[in-house]
Amino acid sequence: MTPSGTEALASTVSAVEAALWASDIAKAMRLSEEAVGAGAVHPTLLSLTAMKRMQGGDNQSALPLLLRARELAPRHVDLLNALGTCLARLSRLREAVEAFDTALGIAPQDIRLHMGRALALEDLSELDAARAGFEKALALNSASTAALSRLALLAVQRGDSAKARELATRALSIDPRDQAAAIAFAQAALEQKDIRAAEQALAALSRNQDLGVVNKAIALNLSGDVLDAQDRVEEAFVAYSQSKQILRAVHAPSMAKLESVRTREIRLAEYFRRADPSAWRGATGPGGRTHVFLVGFPRSGTTLLGQVLASHPDAQTMEERPCLMDSAAEFFGSDDALDRLAALPEAELEHWRARYWQRVAESGATPSKPVFVDKMPLNAVFLPLIAKLFPQARILVAMRDPRDVVLSCFRRRFAMNAGMFEFTRLDSAATYYGAVMRLMNIYSEKLALQAFEARHEKLVGDFAGQAARLCAFLGLEYRDEMAGFAKRAQARNIDTPSSAQVARGLSETGMAQWRRYARQLEPVLPVLAPFVAQFGYPEN
Repeated sequence: MTPSGTEALASTVSAVEAALWASDIAKAMRLSEEAVGAGAVHPTLLSLTAMKRMQGGDNQSALPLLLRARELAPRHVDLLNALGTCLARLSRLREAVEAFDTALGIAPQDIRLHMGRALALEDLSELDAARAGFEKALALNSASTAALSRLALLAVQRGDSAKARELATRALSIDPRDQAAAIAFAQAALEQKDIRAAEQALAALSRNQDLGVVNKAIALNLSGDVLDAQDRVEEAFVAYSQSKQILRAVHAPSMAKLESVRTREIRLAEYFRRADPSAWRGATGPGGRTHVFLVGFPRSGTTLLGQVLASHPDAQTMEERPCLMDSAAEFFGSDDALDRLAALPEAELEHWRARYWQRVAESGATPSKPVFVDKMPLNAVFLPLIAKLFPQARILVAMRDPRDVVLSCFRRRFAMNAGMFEFTRLDSAATYYGAVMRLMNIYSEKLALQAFEARHEKLVGDFAGQAARLCAFLGLEYRDEMAGFAKRAQARNIDTPSSAQVARGLSETGMAQWRRYARQLEPVLPVLAPFVAQFGYPEN
């Protein structure tokens, strides 16, 4: 840089620092953005420009600026905090944790860093580590409502409603407008059947003028649960519908850029209807421990099955992690790619197996028991991939009344992705269910996988008998301690909408719930009728 350029940079940095000292962040960001746009390279200017872009939701273009700034100032705590936050927003969560760890090595008492790291760990579903991070933040500042509310939500998730209510009450006593705390309190009160307290919390939340769009959707969904608990099903269904409409509007622009999962499943069905079965059978694969893929449509009972198996001393269940994501992205995007997969030589198959096990390791799972269970419901779509990579795997297929499944998918809240987007409307949820079931029917004809169908209703009605059959399929002996899965589930990280339910143990309350909503389900019952008949459920 020329002397005049150096002087100009120094002058800009001075002006930016003066704006920061005056707490005029907007001016500091504007000056930084202008300078960076003109070619200036300085860590302060780069990071402030990136933060301005992050404020506008453009995290993708902010990241290169933050990475360049880190090269220039690798020990700048504010910069590392911004980098961790940006990476987390881009779902590069492991890298985000690394950025926060680096910053904490420099400033171990910085509560922002503990919170950011814990939030990233929560998104990674490493809930014990996340809880420890929030507790550290709370130890640094006992009045941190953010830490209290996150701890309350984690307590709800593990079924500890009393602890959740205590933590949420503490947060609300400090800041009555804390939205996460109000949500946790309402969930805990509902779990305790304190309907009046839940209603009051949700009413106060709805009056919050700062209520964000997503939290508004959550509040409406919880209102539906409160109404459902009072058997006011028509009002409950309206509340669920309003909640889903909000979420659909929020996520529709990003989903429009992707192939819809319904379209993909229809495409896959056409491909495999024509496929030569011999191309998907007869491969050899590694032996060793029993490798199990637990699949099924969401809300079909996979979480219950996973926890029942996890209670066996010789079995290990990995919670929902997309460990097949790399090979699925490589081969399921087109018919040509599927043709490549069908003809893949053993050396390349081994490469994709190794990538799968790398993802397993990155998720924190260390398979060490005779039976390893990979629980990921919609891996059902990728059964041909499993057939190629792991032909000796056992497949557990969770099954439940299709009407209860679709109703539950519509009522419950999920982390948003292309599959869960289909649950934002009742009709698309039913249509998607049909697409997946038809695809699985085709797979059952074309693939030579060892499969076992586990009926949710049978497991609840005859636990010992069904669990014994399940164990026999996996080469295990039934153990009486499997009946105590609920107590162990309370101490595990169950990152699904079923977490609190499973922590309560076996219950028939979720069965035949569709009858209470029969009128609301009328438009989709014809879509589900073929599968109700196929699976042998009563028509009425």
